[in-house]
Amino acid sequence: MSPSVSQMRPSLPRMLARGALRRCPWCGDSKAYFTGWFAKVDACRRCHTPWRRGDVGFELGAVTVTTIITFGAVVIGVAAGLILTAPDFAVLEIMIGLVVVAVVMPILIYPSSYTLWQACDLAMRPPKTGELVSRAEPSPGTDI
Repeated sequence: MSPSVSQMRPSLPRMLARGALRRCPWCGDSKAYFTGWFAKVDACRRCHTPWRRGDVGFELGAVTVTTIITFGAVVIGVAAGLILTAPDFAVLEIMIGLVVVAVVMPILIYPSSYTLWQACDLAMRPPKTGELVSRAEPSPGTDI
């Protein structure tokens, strides 16, 4: 008898750690959803958990994750810039640095934002038994 989906469910911290490292939050596979930096496949190549999971608005969650992380970096950048240049604030230099962060950060975290949101989605809506084709035990070095 195979274990049920609830018995296979990883903990939320484990799924978030896997998502932050661009792995499948459910099975931990490092080649989960992305074939390139921006190119995705429809489902994890190991456990076959689809990344969209029937929800047309899935990308909005990933964009939200990107926005939160990018805004956090900008706020930290503003604080650091003001603290480091006080009392004569280097406004132009701070603004240039913040624009670079605001443009580069979303590109750098693009894949991780999708897998992080996938972790949140799987925590809120665990896959149904028929959604997972198979769940092999992780091979050494692929699981977190």
